[in-house]
Amino acid sequence: MRLRWVGVLFVALVVAAQALAQTETRYVTDRTQVELRRGPSTEYRILRYLEAGDRVQVLEQNEGFSRVKVGEGDTEGWIPSASLIAEPIARDRLAAAERNAATARERTTALEEQNRELERNLSATRAELEQTKASHGTVSRELADIRTASANVVKLHDDNASLQQRLVQRDLEVEQLTMENTRLTARSNQTWFVVGAAVLLGGIVVGLVAPSLRRKRRSDW
Repeated sequence: MRLRWVGVLFVALVVAAQALAQTETRYVTDRTQVELRRGPSTEYRILRYLEAGDRVQVLEQNEGFSRVKVGEGDTEGWIPSASLIAEPIARDRLAAAERNAATARERTTALEEQNRELERNLSATRAELEQTKASHGTVSRELADIRTASANVVKLHDDNASLQQRLVQRDLEVEQLTMENTRLTARSNQTWFVVGAAVLLGGIVVGLVAPSLRRKRRSDW
């Protein structure tokens, strides 16, 4: 029993697959309105009228008539196969072309605006680059000045150290000269003291000897 149901289901799937394989998209011709009928002849009742350019799905064909499904709905019926064409009508193709052209124009406008924006950004970038180059030149000059000033500072430091060393040497020389002067002054004072003492001693001797000499001279007379 189960195998029988499986076989029935398989046959149904095969039939459905064949029906789907036969489904084709067609468009109602733009020459006139087309009656959608209940059956594959003009004797069947008209269900509705299809306008030129309406899209339908062809489900099957039978002796000059095609069973179709209208649009995305569930409406099905039969129309003459000669009323179907493989491509949209010229009016719809023109409308689609106009829509594509409008989309292309919008896209072109957007691209042109993007291009202008890129050009503005490029101009701004070039201006920033020129400003950066100018700043770099200024910084380079300032750096050169700083290097020159640094070299001058080093030279001044070396000159100052040399002067400090020379001042220390001069201080030592002055100290030595001061000590020598003090020593010479002391020696001079000592010499003058000896000379004074000698003069004093000579005066004393002369004072003692002179009266004896005068008396001797008187006695000789």
